[in-house]
Amino acid sequence: MTAVPSPLMLDREALARDVRALPSLPTVVQELMLMVQNKEVQLDAITNTLRLDQALSIKVLQLANSPFYGLSGRIGSIRDAINILGMRQLGSLVIAAALTLQFEKLHGKSLHMNAFWRHSIGCATAARQLARRVGLDEQAAFTAGLLHDVGRLVVDSHHPEEAAQAIAWAEQHDAPHCDAERLLLGIDHTELGAWVCRHWRFTSEVTDAIAGHHEPPHASSVTLIDVVHVADAITHALDLADAATESVPSISPDAWARLGLQESELPALFGSIESEFNDVQAVLRPAKEAP
Repeated sequence: MTAVPSPLMLDREALARDVRALPSLPTVVQELMLMVQNKEVQLDAITNTLRLDQALSIKVLQLANSPFYGLSGRIGSIRDAINILGMRQLGSLVIAAALTLQFEKLHGKSLHMNAFWRHSIGCATAARQLARRVGLDEQAAFTAGLLHDVGRLVVDSHHPEEAAQAIAWAEQHDAPHCDAERLLLGIDHTELGAWVCRHWRFTSEVTDAIAGHHEPPHASSVTLIDVVHVADAITHALDLADAATESVPSISPDAWARLGLQESELPALFGSIESEFNDVQAVLRPAKEAP
């Protein structure tokens, strides 16, 4: 029997204070998130709001001109870019670009930021495609996929030594990170991630998907939790993070069944996820690996 290591229990109240101290999302981002959910909003209103954030505007133009949309170099205005991307894609991009900056602020020592970010974008891309397939909200799926591991960043930034030991123990024992976190730290990244989502005022649907993405509960129909759970496994299986120590988590048979995926359609699905991932991460990836 494997010896149980001495727990390195973290102070839950201190962690809660750390989460509450995280900077809020920028005002422009919050306004755009509300706008893209409003079916009556005018295109000019979104265009004018987006222009208030130059860095975000540049990313929108870069993505609209990416090979994924087949219009490389032909989109020169924010208005045309929004028309090409559509409201749902725009909403996802706005959130992703804003979170790029938030993630960089949270970087600690034990996680490799580039691999973490690639996995997050991969999961977001896979979740959006799965959501589209089963008729769930694509923007919510992208957001939940992007944020699904944000709790790991909270531990990494505030308790890097403990985070490093949990990662090392999981790799040494070929165990899920969640198990190592609960055993050593007394809390796992799914719970912490839900705290972050509530702090940033994301919907309960997104928060629940992050809280439950490793252990989907029983449900009578497919849920966003199922989508993020399977998207996470697919992203690991495709090694979109390009990580040295990659492992594929087990998939809940019930969640897989609720998604209704057939083996014959998997090659095309995987190819589509990889293609979109390559274009999105080229635009959204952090400018540099944090030291």
